[in-house]
Amino acid sequence: MAAVRRGWQTHRAVAGMQVKLAFHYRTRALAQGIGALLLIGLQVALWSAVYAGGDGSARAGWLTLHQTTLYAAAGTVWVLCVPGLALARQLEARIRDGRIVTELLLPTGFQSQWFSAALGRTLGVTALVGVPAVLVGGALLYPFSLDPAYVGRLVLTTVIAFVVLFDFSYLIGLSAFFIRRVEGLNEVREALLLLLGGSMMPISLYPQGLRDVAVWTPFVHGFYTPLGTLVRDPFVDGRIIALGGCWAVVLSGASVLCTRAALRKLVIAGG
Repeated sequence: MAAVRRGWQTHRAVAGMQVKLAFHYRTRALAQGIGALLLIGLQVALWSAVYAGGDGSARAGWLTLHQTTLYAAAGTVWVLCVPGLALARQLEARIRDGRIVTELLLPTGFQSQWFSAALGRTLGVTALVGVPAVLVGGALLYPFSLDPAYVGRLVLTTVIAFVVLFDFSYLIGLSAFFIRRVEGLNEVREALLLLLGGSMMPISLYPQGLRDVAVWTPFVHGFYTPLGTLVRDPFVDGRIIALGGCWAVVLSGASVLCTRAALRKLVIAGG
């Protein structure tokens, strides 16, 4: 019991440090918030032009203008808050300059340390950038409401999306143990999230063949599943959410195995 309590205190301290770092760099957060609002305004103008000529009930795929615009605006904020390229770069840098050794001395698992750090950063950025951008964007640019019946489903898909995106970034950063540079993997990750993840537009607007392929990949569960749940996209049903849960488990298992292989390589190389 004491070991569990010490582990919890350590993870809480790691996450708390990331929250403090996020608040320390408030100027950067302010700039990101202003940038997010500008992008939301651009998304409103873009999708209004796409739907121009139709009445308020006009739909593209299954989505109305309100749903599509809300999806794009929420995606703009979502990209800023969740684990991304920064996590992979930080992990790669620590592996290359040897600072990773000090982290291995902490009384907790290496992977769980990084998960707590990513969670703390997400909480800090969400408080500083995400919440203000949603409140200001919703008040000034595009009013929206959240159906209480979807809150539980939204929380579940958000947790799944966080785990999936963390595992992607963590695995790419961890690959610095085995390959020279990870920039190429980062670019592939971004391209796949853009094409198959729905970070650019809802997957339900894709041609049927591409859409049916995309929903079986893990990428849709980082963006499309939670954002589609937020706008009540009927294509995000229980089957897709269950697939997301399976991918979260599979990727987390892969992260555990790769961590063991990487640390074993580190011990062997260090004698």
